[in-house]
Amino acid sequence: MQNTPERKWIGPFRILGLLGSGATGHVFLAEDPSLDRKVAIKILKTDFKYDSELRNRFLREARNMARLSHPGVVSVHAVGDEEGLPYMVMEYLQATDLLTAIEKQGALSWSTVVSIFIDVTEGLWNAYAEGIVHRDIKPANIFLAAENRAKIGDFGLARALEMDANLTADGVVIGTPDYLAPEVISGVKATVESDVYALGCSMFHAMAGHPPYRFLHEDITGQEVLSRHIKAPVPMLDNRQIPRALRKLIYDMMNKKPGARPAYDKIVTALRRAMRPKDYNSRAMPAYNPGRTAASSKTAASPIQPAGAQDDAFSEPELDLPLVWLVVFGVLISAAILTLATFSLT
Repeated sequence: MQNTPERKWIGPFRILGLLGSGATGHVFLAEDPSLDRKVAIKILKTDFKYDSELRNRFLREARNMARLSHPGVVSVHAVGDEEGLPYMVMEYLQATDLLTAIEKQGALSWSTVVSIFIDVTEGLWNAYAEGIVHRDIKPANIFLAAENRAKIGDFGLARALEMDANLTADGVVIGTPDYLAPEVISGVKATVESDVYALGCSMFHAMAGHPPYRFLHEDITGQEVLSRHIKAPVPMLDNRQIPRALRKLIYDMMNKKPGARPAYDKIVTALRRAMRPKDYNSRAMPAYNPGRTAASSKTAASPIQPAGAQDDAFSEPELDLPLVWLVVFGVLISAAILTLATFSLT
């Protein structure tokens, strides 16, 4: 069996071309002859053909993904095994990923980011309700479609497989460190809280144009970035055009303490509230409540509150101090004029 882009078939699917390759597998564009549609197929490389643990994990994670049905999640249509190599058949998205969009455009507008991450967060919330933790949230795994809609893909596959494939003898993870939670860097198993941290880092990246602990054009090592995740103060977005409640939300999502990070229901509520009315009304966003969470959830899922609902955690107003002083100054001037007018009349 071929392990190169020249392969012609994977199971009943005819290969049209190579979409990309990673440390552990290839992703091909293929045609599903039975349904006359294009699909994307991810297959493990032959290097791992005899690694039963990786093969079983690949299939287990793919089957978990296949259980999910949500507009914010890339759909998995089928799972198979081709001569000892597991593969999964996914919906083919003719869309760019968020990382590519940031690299081309720089920082995105906060309203665009909010629109994108409502979909992504609801998709992750849906997955967590099924007991699935993503473990590899980053802009490269967020796919953009029309009208600022988005889908999250690669649930746990890249992180689970590539962590195992790229561990050094000292147990240090090799890979992009920009979205790793401090506890994961320290060797603790990934949880929903570490997913929230990675989600916050991804939102920061989209709004700032760079990851939270790596500045634009900064030439630093991955080890230094990992160290900053653990030791450096949590950065706050300094763009005053971004609503303060939204900046605080992202700040809280990147809290060093896992238990202090907001749950998915709070994040979705805050994002919905931050959305401008004209944007909120221009796209269909049915409220989503999974109804249950995995057994390890800190809090039970709660229904989405409508935009404008009160939530003390995220409703602190932002005062523009220069504007406040202008108002005060205007009041004092008015009072002075009124006083002079009174003396003139008397």
